[in-house]
Amino acid sequence: MITDGEPTAHITPDGHPFFNYPPVRETVEATLREVLRCTKDQIRINTFGLGADGSLRAFIEQMTQINRGRAFFTTPENLGDYVLVDFMEGKRTLARNARRAS
Repeated sequence: MITDGEPTAHITPDGHPFFNYPPVRETVEATLREVLRCTKDQIRINTFGLGADGSLRAFIEQMTQINRGRAFFTTPENLGDYVLVDFMEGKRTLARNARRAS
């Protein structure tokens, strides 16, 4: 999933989408519940923060702490470097695990 990173939308209990900027407490809480669900399902969340500061940076750090994922705070000019490095590390890990299984 790719998002702007701001917790600005969630589905209400009656199934309707709710959007608000700036983020509201209910949306932040709904997002963190989803982070917990992903964590329980062993889904790691890696976040790339472009120009993240203040409350957005704090939110990303909170998600990363809960999920034990990774947060990369970077610029648009350096984003490709981070994606490539992360992708390559993941491929090496998959290749090593595949060889062990053989």
